[in-house]
Amino acid sequence: MAVTLRKAQRDDVDEIASIHVNSWKAAFAGRMPDNYIDSFTRDRRVTEWHELLLSNAETVVAAELGGRVIGFLSFKNSQTHENAFELSKLYLCPSSYRKGVGNLLMNHLDKEAKSNHINLIALYVLDNNDAAIRFYTKQGFEFAEGAVSTEFEGEVIIDLLMVKRLST
Repeated sequence: MAVTLRKAQRDDVDEIASIHVNSWKAAFAGRMPDNYIDSFTRDRRVTEWHELLLSNAETVVAAELGGRVIGFLSFKNSQTHENAFELSKLYLCPSSYRKGVGNLLMNHLDKEAKSNHINLIALYVLDNNDAAIRFYTKQGFEFAEGAVSTEFEGEVIIDLLMVKRLST
C-alpha cells in the first residue's frame, strides 16, 4: 500500500492532533523541559488544529496510509521573507520515522513552491534536534541569520532559522 498526500480536512483534526502530541514527546524528550512538552495536550492541539483548518491560515497536507493519517506538514506565505514559504510544522507518527514519508512531504512542498514561483522555503528548527537538522540539511536547507527563543521555567528554548533556495 502506498502513502498518498492530500489536503487535510476538518475530519483529520483528531488524528493530526494525536500525531502532533506523540511526535513532540518522541522528538523533544530531553531536548525541552518535560513540563513544556506536556503542556501541549491533545485537547490543546485539537483546538489549535480546528482553528487552523477553519481559518485557512496555512496549507495543511496530510500523508495517508490505509485510510489513516500518518503524518502532515503545514506551510504559509512567509511574513519575513519575500517570495517565500514558511514551513510551520512537519510531524509524523513515530512508527513512520525513516520510511520516506518526510521525504515525500518535503518533495510535495518543493513542487508546490515551484508551481507558485516561490524561490525560498524557510523554517525554524530546535537548536538541539540533531535528527531534524540532519533531515533538513539532506533536503537542501542551510542555516541562515535568525533565531527565535522562548523562556519556560528558567530554561531557554531556541529555534534556529534554516532556508532552502529554489530555482523556479
